Amino acid sequence: MGSASLDACFSLRPDELRPLVERSWEVSRENFPGYIHFYFPGMVRIETSFYTPKNPLRFPGISITGGFCRLGCEHCKGIILRDMIHATTPEALFEACVKVRDAGGSGCLVTGGSLEDGSVPLKKFIQTLKRVKDELGLSVVVHTGFVDEELAEGLAYAGVDAAMVDVVGSDETIRSVLKLDRKVADYERSLDNLNRHSVPAVPHVVVGIHYGRILGERKALEVVSRHKPMALVVVALMPLAGTPMEKVPPPTPVDVMRVILFARLSMPDTPIVLGCARPRGALRSAMDVLALRAGINGIAYPSEEAYRFARRLGLGISIHDHCCSLIWRDISPGA
Repeated sequence: MGSASLDACFSLRPDELRPLVERSWEVSRENFPGYIHFYFPGMVRIETSFYTPKNPLRFPGISITGGFCRLGCEHCKGIILRDMIHATTPEALFEACVKVRDAGGSGCLVTGGSLEDGSVPLKKFIQTLKRVKDELGLSVVVHTGFVDEELAEGLAYAGVDAAMVDVVGSDETIRSVLKLDRKVADYERSLDNLNRHSVPAVPHVVVGIHYGRILGERKALEVVSRHKPMALVVVALMPLAGTPMEKVPPPTPVDVMRVILFARLSMPDTPIVLGCARPRGALRSAMDVLALRAGINGIAYPSEEAYRFARRLGLGISIHDHCCSLIWRDISPGA
């Protein structure tokens, strides 16, 4: 796709985007089968008219730092860690995963708060992650933060199924929102390290992370596209109560669609998912519908409107109880 078309994803007025939306849909259909993948992992309780998961341990989130996060980013302040399973030692992590296995779950997300350097302290859990894979047969996906050579090598040894890295494309955002003395180039190095060790990388781009504004999203997508990830997850700022951003207007559905359009047109054969972190209510429904129009491959916790619109589009619907980062295992380009 030419640079002019990619520029247009962010420069055109909303009423001028239709040709790009139609092209994005066509590109998606050229590279992927006519299915939409809906994801219902165990991080959120949800009921819909078309599917209601029953097992809370089907694919839970586990925090290896409990509720602790050194950074205290402006958009989170560690709040999202509170409702996860807390397992702060290797022994506790393995015990938590045994409970998941015994309850019939298929895997888990292993995450945690960040250290001062922006990494998640996964290194002391590597042997446990390998045991969970080898002895319990669970799928394991991890939130990594920044990834150095040692961590990438450890994740490869453990055999994790996906390494999720939030890629931020603005040095200003890294400094003011994440409170980190880092650069965009550090995300490049993280993805390089994962690729070099053949760890399935599934980067995330958070739309509106700079106080609801679109600032570094394009650069983040350019970084991602250079590293040919197994999949891309697009999420959107959720203004959380108790954070400095609680009253910040979230990104609009069109903002989110612009990111999806750029991602699809620049990475035509990469599975793209609308992830679980996005506003609730009418905004979520509108985001879901526009994402479907733009040829998204998957949606986590889809709205009722997403289900109805997918049916109207003639898409087959495949429902999964695991994390949406595993879409690369669920979908085959050109199939």
